[in-house]
Amino acid sequence: MINCSNCGKENQDHYKFCLGCGARLAGMAAAPAAPARSPGGTVMTPVQNASPPVTAGGTVVSTVETPAASPQLAVPSLVARGATSGPNPTGPSAPSAAPPASTVITAAALGACPSCGMANPPGFLFCGRCGSRLEAAASPGPAAAPAPVVTSVAAPARSGPVATPVKKAGLRASLHLLREDGSEGGTLHLEDGPVPFGRDYGPPFDTDLYLNPRHCAFTVATDGVRVDDLNPINGVYRKIEGSIELQHGDTFRVGQELLYYEDLPEPEVLPDGTERMGSPNPGYWGRVSVLVETGRACEAMPIVGAEFQIGRERGDLTFPTDGYVSSSHCRIVGDDSGVYLEDRGSSNGTYLRVRSGTVVPFGSLVLIGQQLFHVRTS
Repeated sequence: MINCSNCGKENQDHYKFCLGCGARLAGMAAAPAAPARSPGGTVMTPVQNASPPVTAGGTVVSTVETPAASPQLAVPSLVARGATSGPNPTGPSAPSAAPPASTVITAAALGACPSCGMANPPGFLFCGRCGSRLEAAASPGPAAAPAPVVTSVAAPARSGPVATPVKKAGLRASLHLLREDGSEGGTLHLEDGPVPFGRDYGPPFDTDLYLNPRHCAFTVATDGVRVDDLNPINGVYRKIEGSIELQHGDTFRVGQELLYYEDLPEPEVLPDGTERMGSPNPGYWGRVSVLVETGRACEAMPIVGAEFQIGRERGDLTFPTDGYVSSSHCRIVGDDSGVYLEDRGSSNGTYLRVRSGTVVPFGSLVLIGQQLFHVRTS
């Protein structure tokens, strides 16, 4: 007999997992059982039938059983593309060594494992061969220890049926990580929120130094995902489609360039009639500054006329050495209805910094540090 080091329950010598708590038993051979095969001959990989745990922030953490030679690893909620779990096997697994005659129990009293097909004694919760949780015990197990008595004031009796509270289903969304070649690199599953995100989230984001340890928080809404800044340094950027309204103090990215927009209203006369001194103004209504870091500009260009163009080769502001900037990348236009930032069909897009508390609609692309995500419904 083998005593489980986790719960102390006695198990037969040939069992690999504890029938009481499902923990792996000490001293067993590391070689896994032969894989099960479907009737068509396809090898099927059994997967533990356990519901994935959910963290306090609402992030799903997927756990997949690894081979016997390695410990189980908890995969972060970034679920790698192509690493989804296979279906449960429908055929029996390869036979294991026959147990001693003294441990043989009639098949009528045994519970069959839904994963590997092994018959287990009645009343046990986990399979002795593969450790999977059994669908239902054939007979009740040993009685549990009595719960401690808690003295409290009894609530007044109510007549009629008692309504059972129903947990409201949470709002769900997902952020799909996109690699540089456009392929998907994994998925962040979100539920309700706020769900914090940053360098502390873990691999592969812990090596992105443009991410703060606690960068932002996501809250799922009915029409998208709300983004709240947890640190004001680098922010979150949304790729614009067509044109979007540009407001005083907005920051946007063009290729590798970080730009800052300011309104330049006409100078006003002070209440006592004094005019402010300054250089001649031919009609400037805005200004674009190039930032070497957040809040620090290295140059600024005033906007005059109907539009202000930005590009690598053509425009009022050019970046000839930035290969990520298109020849004619974007422009700023102003009219009586407001000021707008418009992408000109650039290869790499134009990104506007999201103001904290803004809901980013489903289908948007967001840039956080050096990570590009596609916002989708779950």
